[in-house]
Amino acid sequence: MSYAMTHLALAKEINDSIGIATDLPQFFMGAIAPDSVHFRENYHGDMKKNSHYCPSPKPWGKISSEEECDEWLNFVLPKLKTSEDQPHNDFYWGCLVHILSDIWNTREHFIHYSEWCARENVPKDAYYNEQKHNDIEMFNTVAWRDDVWMLLFKARGESVGSIIKASEVEKFRVYAFNLCNDGAVEPSYSKVYLTLNDNIRFIKSAAKEISALITSVK
Repeated sequence: MSYAMTHLALAKEINDSIGIATDLPQFFMGAIAPDSVHFRENYHGDMKKNSHYCPSPKPWGKISSEEECDEWLNFVLPKLKTSEDQPHNDFYWGCLVHILSDIWNTREHFIHYSEWCARENVPKDAYYNEQKHNDIEMFNTVAWRDDVWMLLFKARGESVGSIIKASEVEKFRVYAFNLCNDGAVEPSYSKVYLTLNDNIRFIKSAAKEISALITSVK
């Protein structure tokens, strides 16, 4: 639902708050990893659902209610719990933070954006264009950009079962960096729903809530 810079910003906010990672390169690599399935041969939406632990019977991107978001969250919650026998490594924590971020984004933005598009007669693909535009603006303005991307390029890809593959994660890292670094993407439509400031407010509030959730269950 979000692009790489938004996921990295949320991961950074969460780790700054509760310190769940010590290997920051691997943590940030995990924070972009679930979207790397786009680089899989014969990609289809069920691969995205699998990499995001999304149990909905609907196609990827078609969740349309808060109740469905709650079902998604309840499916993910048991995966947050760690044990001495099965500790989470920092890459996997990054993956989980990515997934939680998408649940929050779907509930706070995507569902309401879809309703707004219907009212304003704006194609729903405008959402992704605006998110991409905001990510590039963030890439060009945040003070932590170089530090985080330097860490990312020190990281190695990791696999999570058959749903995330290390080689795809490494390809996606390069793609995500080039997407932001190659220049600005302007919103395609004159009616803009999500501004960069909206996205930053979302990052701050979602990070606070996700941090509290992780602390309460892990």
